[in-house]
Amino acid sequence: MRKLLFFYLLSIQFSVFSQENCNAFLKASFSEGSLPSSFDVLVKGNVDYLISNASSLGISVNYYAGDVASVRTSVNSLAILLASKYVSFVEYNYTKTETFSDTMLVKNRIKDVKTGASPLAQAYNGTGVVVGIMDSGIDFNHPDFKLSNGDTRIQFIWDQNQTSGSTVPAPYNYGIEWTAAQINASLCTHSDMASYGHGTHVSGIAAGNGLATGTHEGIASQADLVVVSMKFNSINNIYSDAVNYIFSKATALGKPCVINASVGNYYGSHDGTDLQTQLINNMLNANSGRVLVAAAGNAGNLKMHTKTTINTTDTTFTWLRKNGSPIYHFVYADTAQFKNIKMSIAANRPNFEDLGRIPLQTYTYGISGIKTDTLKNNGNRIGIIKTTSSINSFGVYERFFQIIPDSNNYYWRVEATGNGLYDSWNFDFVSTNLPSVSQYSNIVNYIMPDTISTIVSGFQCSDEVITVGNYINKNTWYDVNNTLQNSGEVQGKIKETSSGGPTRDNRVKPEVVATGANVFAAMALGMQANLVANAPSAVAPGSMHVQGGGTSASSPVVAGLAALYLEAYPNATNQQVRDAIKNCTYSDGFTGSLPNNVYGYGKLDGKAAMLCAIFTGINTVKIENGIKAYPNPFQDKIQFTLPDNFKGTVNVYDVSGKQILTEQVNNETYTLNKSQLTNYSGLLMIHFIDETSVYSVKVIAQ
Repeated sequence: MRKLLFFYLLSIQFSVFSQENCNAFLKASFSEGSLPSSFDVLVKGNVDYLISNASSLGISVNYYAGDVASVRTSVNSLAILLASKYVSFVEYNYTKTETFSDTMLVKNRIKDVKTGASPLAQAYNGTGVVVGIMDSGIDFNHPDFKLSNGDTRIQFIWDQNQTSGSTVPAPYNYGIEWTAAQINASLCTHSDMASYGHGTHVSGIAAGNGLATGTHEGIASQADLVVVSMKFNSINNIYSDAVNYIFSKATALGKPCVINASVGNYYGSHDGTDLQTQLINNMLNANSGRVLVAAAGNAGNLKMHTKTTINTTDTTFTWLRKNGSPIYHFVYADTAQFKNIKMSIAANRPNFEDLGRIPLQTYTYGISGIKTDTLKNNGNRIGIIKTTSSINSFGVYERFFQIIPDSNNYYWRVEATGNGLYDSWNFDFVSTNLPSVSQYSNIVNYIMPDTISTIVSGFQCSDEVITVGNYINKNTWYDVNNTLQNSGEVQGKIKETSSGGPTRDNRVKPEVVATGANVFAAMALGMQANLVANAPSAVAPGSMHVQGGGTSASSPVVAGLAALYLEAYPNATNQQVRDAIKNCTYSDGFTGSLPNNVYGYGKLDGKAAMLCAIFTGINTVKIENGIKAYPNPFQDKIQFTLPDNFKGTVNVYDVSGKQILTEQVNNETYTLNKSQLTNYSGLLMIHFIDETSVYSVKVIAQ
């Protein structure tokens, strides 16, 4: 048996070495025995064949574009793959010295911005810009946040949780503030350890300079930092306080500012109409040079949302179940959509026996004050239900239930009847182990929780805020022990936990997605010894950077890019930066038709966003109203309606600024065929020019 195995392995080795259709590193790695049991290669060939014959080839196709695919194979299957007549070349890439930050820069197309690739005017690194961090804090001792002389790049830290150690910042009157001078003098006692270095990692992605090891440089590596350590689980307006604090500090420094907020919660109306969001919007719009970027959330795979539509005489319901008391439940709707709905709370035993309900109540119930109802069954109290309702200045209706059960065993039924619709979000929804119709006949009216609209609520749902989803950065890396790790994930695919939209009022969110899963950045140094000893696979070579993920890691990528944009255009408004980022994305085989509520307007394209300034009104191009384009995006052709008696030229540019078409136009309509663009797909910048004006339009060719 051992001899047979020897000859089998020898035949594989001979097959690999005799093949000319693979690169040298693959052959060398096979010869040295350094290939892991399962690994990824790039394959050029007939992709349809690879997909349909994956099992017999012993491979799995991760993703593909054109005739090149990313394929997962094994040592035992390699010879079969190489011998296939449908495979023209197989490449195993040398990635051992590649840092994750470098990968992040490439995949988000930011590296060209940092090197100043043509046609950009210069290289950008965040000089002259403040990056604000709303998070758990920062390890100010980490070298990635210092200058080469050892001084800190952090201008201010406000720890909302501390009560001593320095001054209490006004006008907030809570927490403790430290200045750069105090940090340099070793007087700062702030720590990011309570949240295991979350804020440190986020800060490293947005603005780390890689000084610790010469690797893992963040995006805006020369920007100043202003950090707020958030007081989580607080009833204070900690978000708007933090935004105000950071923008005020940036104004005092005379610099534009982008804030990253990888924080939030999932409760609320999910439409951006709450007052804290409106306050933040107002601060954003008070001055130019202000941008807020936020994480979309990490609940994309959780069934925590319901959209209840009622147009029958039946009573719909969804169950809540929770160990502990009380149970909270919120309902949101436009008031006009809720006026003809009645709601109630009911209960079932674990065997689904119906224990009754409190009376069905109209939308006005609880508006004037808290209403208290007691649910009883055969004279025995089951629980107490408190109800209150409100309508905000935007006409958004909110109903709040507080359920105080007498037992943890009940299923609590949120019932509704009438005509209309509403949304609700709750992690206590029941979505598994539901009864059959024979067990509980009313189950036919059950509103099943879904994974739609799982985005974080509050300012993340504002049109003034750039909200960011998360796709998988990389699936292999070398750890601190120089061991190759493999996550088994598909590079470029949306992370299943990345929260999606739409907002409650059906606007697209997130705006953009960026690399988030498996990103290495600065580590809180207090974690170093423990992680190296107990979780080395999550530590990068050099022991100064740690693996992180989620939209918490993708948001600072976009924030960092926004800082580069503000370096180039310090007077840009938040809308101009937002539009440049969301309108100049790129798509691939994962994104599907854009925009959508998973990938937003597409994947972040740093270079294209920088070149998108021509459409934001920042450059000298005159933006004129009155031109209509339909359909947009378009597949075959698009028609433009121009001003009366238009006579002039049309110039069409791709996102790099390259002119790909120019011709005369002497009509009030103009049709552009995709065939004229040599089948170019992506964002197009179109100028209609007559004797007096330049009319600029942006369209997307699919």
